[in-house]
Amino acid sequence: MWEYSRVDHLTPQAVCFFCNRPLRALKGIVISDGAQEAYAGPNCAKRMLGAPEERLLDVARLALLVVSEEDPDVEPGTREDLHSDPQSGSRRSSLASTTAVERPSLPALDRVIQYLRLRYEFMQEFHLHKSTLLTEAYEAYRRTGQLDEATRKRVAGMIRNAGEQKTVFSEANIKHCIGLNHWLHEAVQQTQPERRDFLEAMVAKLHRRWTLTPGQLNGINSWGIGLRKRLHTFPHLDAHIFDGVHVPDFMSSASNGQNTR
Repeated sequence: MWEYSRVDHLTPQAVCFFCNRPLRALKGIVISDGAQEAYAGPNCAKRMLGAPEERLLDVARLALLVVSEEDPDVEPGTREDLHSDPQSGSRRSSLASTTAVERPSLPALDRVIQYLRLRYEFMQEFHLHKSTLLTEAYEAYRRTGQLDEATRKRVAGMIRNAGEQKTVFSEANIKHCIGLNHWLHEAVQQTQPERRDFLEAMVAKLHRRWTLTPGQLNGINSWGIGLRKRLHTFPHLDAHIFDGVHVPDFMSSASNGQNTR
């Protein structure tokens, strides 16, 4: 039985499963029968499957999270921000030091399920994307479509801790990883095999450490100048998306996909 899966990027040859018409948008609906996936136009999906019961996971949107708002033709650091206040940073730091910070509440069930799906369905290339706790929770969700309260709280606590500690396992960071992974794969596919060494090295680095340095991201942006002549949609990436993200020591030496986080 076909059901809604998510919103995702469409391939150039994508067609609607129900009417076989070409889908020309950049992103669209993905449906699944549990064993295979297909694309569906919004009208056909609504007619054949009904309206989705809940908001669909929009994976395509994650690619926008890593796009810079800066002009790609301006060299980094050469443009002054006329709206910045050099004293504002110190004032914010002073205010933060005198204001009690209330711990955020645990993520709700929909955020927990989204986190599980992102880790298990869209980060399979990444080292250590699985853990004992998350595997237990994800398999329970796949069987029943829900999580019991005890499991939800355990996973939610892990998500909250990762966010507070700003580790690579935080919600924000895994979304950045998935978004950047999309653009890197696009770049590799549009580059001749004999010229892919740098891009493939960046993909491997991202998959191993779940971060890239600003220098590496700027290197990708330099590559993108030429790439945009062939792939006009390739963006100028934000070189600071991973600033402040903590990479645990075990990430550097891990060689398998199972851990306890």
